[in-house]
Amino acid sequence: MEGIYAQLTDIVGAGYVSNQPEERFIYSRDMGTMEPCDPDFVVMPDTTEEVQKIVLLANQEGVPIVPMGGGLVLSGLTRPLRGGIVMDMKRMNRILEVNETGRYAVVEAGTSQGMLQAYLKKNHPRLKHSIPDAPPIATLAGNVLIHGSGHLSHAAGFHSDMLNGLEVVLPTGEVVRVGSCATSPYWFSRAPLPDLAGLFVGWAGTTGVVTRLAIKLFPNRPLMMSLCF
Repeated sequence: MEGIYAQLTDIVGAGYVSNQPEERFIYSRDMGTMEPCDPDFVVMPDTTEEVQKIVLLANQEGVPIVPMGGGLVLSGLTRPLRGGIVMDMKRMNRILEVNETGRYAVVEAGTSQGMLQAYLKKNHPRLKHSIPDAPPIATLAGNVLIHGSGHLSHAAGFHSDMLNGLEVVLPTGEVVRVGSCATSPYWFSRAPLPDLAGLFVGWAGTTGVVTRLAIKLFPNRPLMMSLCF
């Protein structure tokens, strides 16, 4: 295990990997009532390439990986049931593109919905995204991947319906793209190709680690919502 720690340090730097008891304690549980399970390592990658190297290392050594977004789940999805590596995606929080014509945003997997909301308000006030019924720290990727919804959502329903495309690191270390981004530089739709997003949405990271995604944007009209009590 010391050799794995050294290799993780080489990949992400000493400041972004830990096997210390205080970090392992924090990452062993969520805000729900499930029994805690300690990881062996906590690592915070900064790029898709670093995620790829971590996955390849874990594959080579037979070490399980649990990817984590905002860590807000209440059902134990981010607990490392068999130890291994918890991969915290919060450093990968860049907003890579907002396409006003195509009405979509491309973000990294650690981008929170609060970050995107603030960015759109400042730079693209005519557009908004579908806001989940979750705290601002909730990541867009995490909410999409669990079919999140909320009373502030667009009328279309589940946030997975807002998904335009994905970039995913497979357990083999291969990087794949799903949607129009697979064959073009644009992330405007999951069509016209066969829609393979279901291979990753709803699987809680067991089929691959999502590193980027695109979600639909909508006109930011004066009347934002109506609530009934």
